Amino acid sequence: MMNAEFFQVFLDQTLTDKEQLQRFIADFANKAESDVLIDLLKNREKVGNTMIAEHVILPHLESSKIEHSQVLLIRLKDPVDLDEETPAVQLVITILLKSNESQEKKKRIAQFTRRLADDEFLELLLNIESEEDFYRILEEKN
Repeated sequence: MMNAEFFQVFLDQTLTDKEQLQRFIADFANKAESDVLIDLLKNREKVGNTMIAEHVILPHLESSKIEHSQVLLIRLKDPVDLDEETPAVQLVITILLKSNESQEKKKRIAQFTRRLADDEFLELLLNIESEEDFYRILEEKN
């Protein structure tokens, strides 16, 4: 069963640029190591664009600096143009994976990421009204 320990949902966030978004993610993952984690996020972006669908990006990190492996779902209050290649971002799905994580947790993350290939599921995540509904959909769709 998926739950709030595995998923963290943040609706109507007022982050307005890439730096604020990276800081939000890194601080959540491990505030004491946030600068290192921001560098990792920046390096990941150099490898390739994280946009997986219109209005949706999937930044992800694997590091020993991450305190807990989990999935963050951050829906922005207003769409944000992060750069020319990633315009009008509204939903940020971030996978945080600590190094040497258990196979069980890795399997749960893989199950969730497969669901992201479903356009209807992404559309639902973009439009859910309440945090409670968000968690309910995340649990029932698995």
